[in-house]
Amino acid sequence: MSISSRQSTLNSFVPLTVRNSTRRAGTARPTTTATSVASQDIVCAVSESRGVSSTVGLAFVNLATAEVVLCQICDSQTYVKTVTKIGVFEPSDILFMSTAKDSKLHYIIAENLREPTLTFVDRRCWSDKAGHEYLDRLAFPDEVDSLKVTLGGNYFAACSFAAALKYIEFELQRIFASHSLRIKFEPSQGSMTIDLATIVSLELIQNLHNAKSKDSLYGLLNETTTPMGARLLRANIVQPSTERVKLTARYNAVEDLSTKEDMFVSVRQSLKGFLDADKVLTSAGVSSLLDVARQTYKEANADAAELVTKLEGKIPR
Repeated sequence: MSISSRQSTLNSFVPLTVRNSTRRAGTARPTTTATSVASQDIVCAVSESRGVSSTVGLAFVNLATAEVVLCQICDSQTYVKTVTKIGVFEPSDILFMSTAKDSKLHYIIAENLREPTLTFVDRRCWSDKAGHEYLDRLAFPDEVDSLKVTLGGNYFAACSFAAALKYIEFELQRIFASHSLRIKFEPSQGSMTIDLATIVSLELIQNLHNAKSKDSLYGLLNETTTPMGARLLRANIVQPSTERVKLTARYNAVEDLSTKEDMFVSVRQSLKGFLDADKVLTSAGVSSLLDVARQTYKEANADAAELVTKLEGKIPR
């Protein structure tokens, strides 16, 4: 039965628009084992938040092994983490919301990944409620409760999960048996995940009694001087880093700034003049995105080098 003819019998179904009609054949890339990623059909759904600070939800469904990997990433405007994550799985189909045809995320993925099949799905298919319903019906019974807690704090991952399964069911004509999917949630690489209930109850970002109050961990720590710094602080509270090298560098920086007052004051004063690079990239046209990124990076490096030179001359050794 064709997709269009099934629409009248399924209220939740909305027609799909496919950019590339030819799917990548498994024989196009030689494989060494039957279970290698390249030999499998993997459907990936991608959704993102609005605004300058980008949160990206990803769902990877492996049709050959009935496995699902979900993740939600706090990314930059260059979407490095997102592209890297998708590149690891090498999906045969990448799904976007129909309203994302002109988005930077779509453009960057199309430019950086090898001949992906890009499919645009109506936004009504990206329902977090539907994602939770699929979870109840398809996840292993003993894993449902823990997965529901995790997915409850990752809205965009839930939306992507729903879109991927709707596409598989209605476009690919594949239906999974009840409680047959092995589903796992993977935190962003190099970071740990804190579920929504914990974020709320510990008042990590917002005060429980007064949303405008600064009496939260984020409010108390937020002495940043740039919008980029504020977003970075928030992202690191919600998804703390687990990388030893990165944490050690931060501890060393805190030690230097807390023991050398002149350096601390000079750094804060200099940072006030820094551009909001993420906002610049957001407002830039897609065609000029890379040029803007390179120029911003070049200017930031020049400013940082100049600042270091000044500080080295002021601070006694």
